Amino acid sequence: MGWQRISRASEGKPLVVRDAKIIRVRDRKGGATDSYLEITSESGLIGYAGPLLKEQAAALPADLRALLAGRDAADGDKLNFATLWAACRPGKALETYAEGKDPLTGAAVWGVKRTSRHTETGWSITALSAVDLALWDLRGKAAGQPVWRLLGAKRKRLAAYASMLGYSVKPAEAGKAAREFFDKGFKLQKWFFASGPADGDEGLKRNIELVRAIREELGAEARLMFDGIQYVWNSGGSDDRTMGDYAISLAKGILPYKPHWLEEPLRPDDLEGYTRLKGQTGITLAAGEHWYTRWNVKPFLDRKIVSFVQSDPEWCGGISEWLNICEMAGKYPGVQVVPHGHHVLAASNCVASQSEALCPMLEYLVKSRVSFQHCQTRPLVAEAGTFAMPEEPGLGPSLDEAKMERV
Repeated sequence: MGWQRISRASEGKPLVVRDAKIIRVRDRKGGATDSYLEITSESGLIGYAGPLLKEQAAALPADLRALLAGRDAADGDKLNFATLWAACRPGKALETYAEGKDPLTGAAVWGVKRTSRHTETGWSITALSAVDLALWDLRGKAAGQPVWRLLGAKRKRLAAYASMLGYSVKPAEAGKAAREFFDKGFKLQKWFFASGPADGDEGLKRNIELVRAIREELGAEARLMFDGIQYVWNSGGSDDRTMGDYAISLAKGILPYKPHWLEEPLRPDDLEGYTRLKGQTGITLAAGEHWYTRWNVKPFLDRKIVSFVQSDPEWCGGISEWLNICEMAGKYPGVQVVPHGHHVLAASNCVASQSEALCPMLEYLVKSRVSFQHCQTRPLVAEAGTFAMPEEPGLGPSLDEAKMERV
């Protein structure tokens, strides 16, 4: 990891942690308030992570300052997601995920219908993920280097796919938007299904028609991905068997249009459903944004279900654990890692740190990522299907204290 290099670079700027806290900021001209995690070193250098989801912020350890103060942030072997988890949750090994058990409760994790996007244990993991990210931001600033360079990366520009969440799924309108972005250079696009099991055969036809319309508009040159996340979380009382039958019909219906992948067509904990879907259709599957740590991912790789692992460093255990997931995934032939695009800062540093063969591209939500970055000194934007890596020290453009005020 180059910890010695980080330590040498920070000799005049000690990375001993002085404080760690949640701050709330808003634009000085008014507007929405965002929460960030702020970790300050004894020399005054600051590492940030955020904006935080409210549940993520609430799940941070109450004694976070005591947990970090006085420790050397430059030593990532001793201060990372895994060591923080062990300190906060002694005796609760994350490896129990690989056994199908929740590391905190011991309850089964597979075949359990989630009531929300993240589990209670998951929120704890996302919270410590934020700590890990802020520590990486601090290390990069101390070394005067972007994190992707600290990780030995040489990829200054990444392929980016246009993630089209928020665009109309009416075939004619979707086709027009798809063409617009294709002509701008986004030959890789992901579209989102709106209809699910509760919408019956007509809803299924609408989903398939969306795929047909975009494929016919863009032709064979386009690489198209399709995401079921909206219908999965709006499925209400649909049981896993019903969801599984629906996903099988959907997969069979879109296969003639050669999707690059079908993403999260089932609940994240439906291991058996994913096994059945893969076995009966053979469709290429992507999933993982709602899985935690390498141990939660491993069963899907062992069963050869998923070809694209979408573990998000914002949620899976920070950059430290994401690197472990990447190392593990690289041992499975044909598997690639394309992190979910909750935020481009950590995800881009992660993708750039790996080979293009293992991590081929970055997700970019074209409708929302600029506004999501409004607290930064500048937003990072994908243009013409590519993403230029930032050169700012740390994770990228930092919090803009000139335009933001603390509240």
